[in-house]
Amino acid sequence: MGGEVVAGLTLNSTVVGLGELKYADKPGEELTCLGLGSCVAVIAWDRVNKQGAMAHVVLPECTPGREPTPKFADVALPELLENLKKKGARPSQLVIKLVGGAHMAPAAAPSMPLMRIGERNIEAVKAQLKKLGLKAIAEDLGGNNGRTVRLDVESGRVTVVTAGTDKTNL
Repeated sequence: MGGEVVAGLTLNSTVVGLGELKYADKPGEELTCLGLGSCVAVIAWDRVNKQGAMAHVVLPECTPGREPTPKFADVALPELLENLKKKGARPSQLVIKLVGGAHMAPAAAPSMPLMRIGERNIEAVKAQLKKLGLKAIAEDLGGNNGRTVRLDVESGRVTVVTAGTDKTNL
C-alpha cells in the first residue's frame, strides 16, 4: 500500500460510505469501509485482473416503494457482480470476503427480531451470493463490535480492525 497515512487512511484510499458500491483497479489503491456496525461489507477481488469492488450493505432487502440502491443486499450484490463482469472479471476468478454484521443492540435481540439487523444483513448477503453462484472464502461476521475493513487492490489483502483489538488479515 502506498502513500502517506492520514487519520488511518492512505492517500490512495477510497472510502465506501453507507449504501455505496465502489471499484478500484490501480496499483496502490485501497477500498475502505469505516466503522461497520450492523452493516456488511462485501469485498470482491478479481485475482486475474487485479481489480476490486466493495459494497457497504446497510439493509437486507429493497421492499416495494423504496428506491433500489446498493444499500440493500438484493440490489448491491447483483450490481457488484454485473459491473465487475463489464470490467473483464469472470465469476470464477473472484475472491469474495465478508465483514461486519455486528449486533449493535444486544439487549433488544430476544424481544425485537427486527433489531437484529446485523444478523439479517448477513443472511441476506449470503443468500444473494448463493443466488449468484458465488461463495465467500473468508468472513469476519457477527459479534457485538464495530469494524473497519480495507482491501488492497493490488495484492487482494483484506485487513480488518475490530473495535478494541489489533489488525487482522482475512
